[in-house]
Amino acid sequence: MSRASLADRAYEELRSAIVGGRLVPGTLVVETDLAEMLGVSRTPVREALLRLELEGYLVQQQGGRLAVHWHTRKSLDDLFLVRETLEGYAAQLAAARISDRELGQFDNLIEADLDAFRHRRIDQLATLNEQIHGLILEASRNRTLRDLVASLRERIHGLALFAVGRGEDQHRFVQDHTEMARLLREGDGVGAAALMRHHIRSAEEVLLQGLESEVSTDAGPIAEGGEETGSGPATGPGRT
Repeated sequence: MSRASLADRAYEELRSAIVGGRLVPGTLVVETDLAEMLGVSRTPVREALLRLELEGYLVQQQGGRLAVHWHTRKSLDDLFLVRETLEGYAAQLAAARISDRELGQFDNLIEADLDAFRHRRIDQLATLNEQIHGLILEASRNRTLRDLVASLRERIHGLALFAVGRGEDQHRFVQDHTEMARLLREGDGVGAAALMRHHIRSAEEVLLQGLESEVSTDAGPIAEGGEETGSGPATGPGRT
């Protein structure tokens, strides 16, 4: 296998571990350890780490050590503001463009969403939430919009279950999804966009509350400042 192929494989495996939460925010990444774990030389690992740093998945700490990117309050605010704008527009487009087949798929997802809520299946709620939002993006018929939002959603790596919230939050989000199904079926783009923006704002509030309550004692609270300083993780580890 060529060096480029090895670097691509190392990149994909490390990125998957970060996005999936197996490498949580603040985790130090050591080139030699990763090379041994992946069974490759240090050169493709070094190339993969550089790419992940350029894409924002890794950040340099003081002393030049690399760690999985942690979130500040400002970085989450910025991310969710862009998501709110883009996903609101996607919902508006979807209301005009969604097919009957997709509406049927949406109804099936809503039924599964309600069942997961009744049985308190948090993992299923998180998965179904991803599928519901993904279907709306597909129904927008705008590939660029879909890809941009998918990239933004990946930036909240390792934190998906925090955004599900507690029982009352879960109930509210399931109700939002049910109402969204109605608005899409009626072709109400204005209503769908407004609901989606509110839904995204609520998800950020729930995520921040969950992180504040679950953060580990040695990591400290979510940083209030505007920029990451590289001095240590701003959040505790996410649940997977």
